[in-house]
Amino acid sequence: MNILQIGNEELSNILINIGVALIAVLLIRMRRTGNLPEKDERTKKLGAYGLSYSWLITFLALNAIFWIDRLEFAQLTVSGVMFILGILMLVTAKGFQWYFLSKGDVD
Repeated sequence: MNILQIGNEELSNILINIGVALIAVLLIRMRRTGNLPEKDERTKKLGAYGLSYSWLITFLALNAIFWIDRLEFAQLTVSGVMFILGILMLVTAKGFQWYFLSKGDVD
């Protein structure tokens, strides 16, 4: 039985997207070279701070999106909001981590 014939087209698209994402992550991890900083307590701390700041920005953006929808400034769809928040989370997490690594410390 072919897995792509189970369910509907959306299930097939979901499975294909998951597979592509897994392959992309594996390829990116394989291509990393030795010029990246080693993982130690400092880099883990900076990464955690970057993720926490990213979460805060995403939370504030979620509240702003709520009020934009509530006051009917824009017509928002669930998929549009998920896309905006997903991109925002990725960009701010990597941005804050890069900033803190270049700065050297968070305090």
